[in-house]
Amino acid sequence: MYRLTLAAIRCVLLFLVPAVAYGGSAEWNLNPTSGDWNTAANWTPMTVPNGPADIATFALSNTTFVSISANTDVNAITFTSAATNPYTITASPGLTLTISGVGITNNSGTTQNFLNEGSGDSRNAIVFTNSATAGNASIFSAEADTNFFHSATAGNASIANGSLGATNFFDSSTAGNASICACDNAADVQFADTSTAGSAFVPAIGFVDFYGSSNAGNAMISCTGGYLSFLGSSEGGTAQIELLFNPTFGLRGVLDISAHNAPGVTIGSMEGDETAIAFLGANNLTVGSNNLSTTFSGVIEDSGSVTKVGTGTLGLVGANTYTGPTNINGGVLQIDGSTSSNTFINNKGSIAGSGTVYGNVTNYGGEVSPGEPVGVPGVLTVSNNYMQTPSAILAIQIAGMDPGQVSVLNVLGNANLNGSLDPVLVNGFVPAIGQSFTFMNYASLTGSFFRIQNQVFDHGRKRWLVTYNPTAAVLFVVRNGRSPRSQ
Repeated sequence: MYRLTLAAIRCVLLFLVPAVAYGGSAEWNLNPTSGDWNTAANWTPMTVPNGPADIATFALSNTTFVSISANTDVNAITFTSAATNPYTITASPGLTLTISGVGITNNSGTTQNFLNEGSGDSRNAIVFTNSATAGNASIFSAEADTNFFHSATAGNASIANGSLGATNFFDSSTAGNASICACDNAADVQFADTSTAGSAFVPAIGFVDFYGSSNAGNAMISCTGGYLSFLGSSEGGTAQIELLFNPTFGLRGVLDISAHNAPGVTIGSMEGDETAIAFLGANNLTVGSNNLSTTFSGVIEDSGSVTKVGTGTLGLVGANTYTGPTNINGGVLQIDGSTSSNTFINNKGSIAGSGTVYGNVTNYGGEVSPGEPVGVPGVLTVSNNYMQTPSAILAIQIAGMDPGQVSVLNVLGNANLNGSLDPVLVNGFVPAIGQSFTFMNYASLTGSFFRIQNQVFDHGRKRWLVTYNPTAAVLFVVRNGRSPRSQ
């Protein structure tokens, strides 16, 4: 009898105790009582998803503006195929929404939005941690942070940072294939620790910074008035970097490696308009690891150096003032503006263009080719001395007899010659016997070319000869078989 009475009392007490909402996975209701995430009555079952194992599911609902009213942590946020009315989920000022497991999964076919707006000193955050992904969400941050920790990824998300908004990557997180915008001149996108920009598209009016041992990966970073910095031991990977003027803010695109650890930074490619500027400090900027061909019309400054690698062409159009050496280890450095450093052309490297090198040029085994791409002769000027070693080549384009139709290497100092001369006939031009072409000017001369490539031409009927005058070298066309007077 005692046990039956005790059991009856316990049953009565269960009905008298008010229902308590405990955290757990749940689905947002079709007709919730409000847009407050942290109200249990808005979910089925009647519980608030707020725990590291919880999954918040959103399907069809008549209330799609949802905001957190307390710090909230979930494993995953899932939008089902029924979530055809787009949601906007807001991290309220001073609060944090943490997604710490699977991340965001969107099966709706509709863009789902996350709003991350702070207020004054009340910054808030949307945090992705562990291996969570932002999926294909659309995230907007202003006066707030979107943070990625551990091995989290931005996935294919579209993230826009407004005034004082920031997207930050820590640990080994990655930007994945996302689009991440510093859309205001007071917005930031930052990479720290060993994080990477992956293959993201990063347009910037504001700031993009790489710290620690972070890596720009294979990203496309377009600074339209933005300021891109590499600091610490960060790496540029094979990233494409574009520096452009922003007429709205009156700002130019900037690349700054001056505060980076020595010896410097390697990037995939660099291009920019005439307002663009690159600050080297005392560091070396290596360009070309992605093998793309680009044109940089701005100015490279400071005491640092530039190294060209890869198979592509880097065109320099501006009046560059950096004073460290220029090393061409691969591809083509086309100077149509000017540089202010001694230049070294190494094996597999080439220099071209119709600009000026204010320094010495040493051709250690590459090629010098005055003018533009094939078919456009030009005059390349060396303000000091030019030296060519036995394995090096001077290529001269010849398109006709008129001025401007013959490439010229204009050396204002001493020309110390060796190696090969390669006369290249372009645009279908075939010179007649007796015609001559001045292809090099110099103040003084040492040595001569060891060989002429393709010396016999026009089906074996003609050959090239070189005459070295006191201030110029001239190519002559003679009948093949005639004894050379000088060569």
